[in-house]
Amino acid sequence: MYSPGSKVAGFLTASSLRRNISMTMARQVIGALLQLLVVVLLARSLGPEGNGQYAMAILVPTMLANFMSLGVGPATVYFVSRKDVSTSRAIEGNIRLGVLLSLAGVGLTVPVLGMWGSVLFPGVPVKLLCLGLLAFPLLLLTGYLVTILQALEEFRAFNAVVLIPPFVTLGMVIATLYILDMGVYAGVVAYILGQLSGLVAVFLLIQKTQRRATEGVRLFEAPLIDSGYSRNILRYGWKAHLSNIVTFINYRSDIFLVNFFLSPAIGGIYVIAVQLAEKLWIPSQALSTVLLPRMGALSDDPQTRLNIAQKGFLLITLVTGSLGAVSALALYWLIGLVFGDAYKDAFLPFSWLLPGIVLWAGARIQANYLAALGKPEWNTYVAIAVLIINISGNIILIPIYGAIGAAIATSIAYGVDATAKFLLMKRSMKLPIARTQRFEG
Repeated sequence: MYSPGSKVAGFLTASSLRRNISMTMARQVIGALLQLLVVVLLARSLGPEGNGQYAMAILVPTMLANFMSLGVGPATVYFVSRKDVSTSRAIEGNIRLGVLLSLAGVGLTVPVLGMWGSVLFPGVPVKLLCLGLLAFPLLLLTGYLVTILQALEEFRAFNAVVLIPPFVTLGMVIATLYILDMGVYAGVVAYILGQLSGLVAVFLLIQKTQRRATEGVRLFEAPLIDSGYSRNILRYGWKAHLSNIVTFINYRSDIFLVNFFLSPAIGGIYVIAVQLAEKLWIPSQALSTVLLPRMGALSDDPQTRLNIAQKGFLLITLVTGSLGAVSALALYWLIGLVFGDAYKDAFLPFSWLLPGIVLWAGARIQANYLAALGKPEWNTYVAIAVLIINISGNIILIPIYGAIGAAIATSIAYGVDATAKFLLMKRSMKLPIARTQRFEG
């Protein structure tokens, strides 16, 4: 078990944390710039309506990947970081679970899109939605494997895996949209190929990591279904999974409802505001990625874990707030120049999203603390309440205020989330040391 000392107690000055956070932050920035280039190229090439159709087409696989993940990723980080399960067993178990759940997800979704796709996604061709579905197995398997690298704190490999898809997607967008002029279908194909490259990369890197290990276990020597592994992973994972599902819906319900109540063209403008605002989460994503396995390893030192979470929350809230203010000023002058005059209306929704974006950034650190405490279900309870507020607010405000109403409702919901998690952190200080879940078998 991890022994606390100056290395952890120093937190922000600890060399390993500082190195991993810096490395992950640099990857986040580079990845965000690549994704921003993709967003700009797609927006200018496809126009608001085509951009809205593209957003809906990639929403299907990303939504399905979140629904079908079953919390395997967070559970993997939890158990592997605590050394309750070996690396080789995690690799085998996650690959098998990923393949089985991919087949189940595709089998369930294709009939739904065939029968109700035009109703659920008005103005979006069903063939485009089905094409986007091909990205689902790639997203799911990559997510299952990359969390093993995260749990092992192999952040050089972890960051390489996460950077490869946007690089490939950018190159394919340039080739298919600007050289071959293939339209919105080309954008979706570029996205699929980007995810495929990520899966290939993570598989190769995780094999390299496995060969370095001294366990001496070859992959796939275990039975086809390792019921013991699956039972333990899913028993912890479902708690985190419910929270992740509801959180993802919170992220994307406003985009879906804008498209549903208004039009793909307005949705295409609103999605630009959302994508730009969410880039402000780069610092919180980098910090939480590094801190989750570290806090999970601190099961014998709850006070140090709490100190890390509190300092991380304050730091990220201040950094995100400062970046948000600068971004709003820059975007006021640049949005028409960068994206085109058709997207100028994205500025006001972006501005209304900012307060919630800042608060949600800090809440991400709080959520990781609660998960490391062995209480992922607390995040679920908060997420469900916030989802009800978010969807209700969007349904009420979108018909009245349009895309600005969606931004207001979403920002309020994010603020409620941060407040609730802050109160739960305070409650955790008054509890005895929690008895955390162990891996059995």
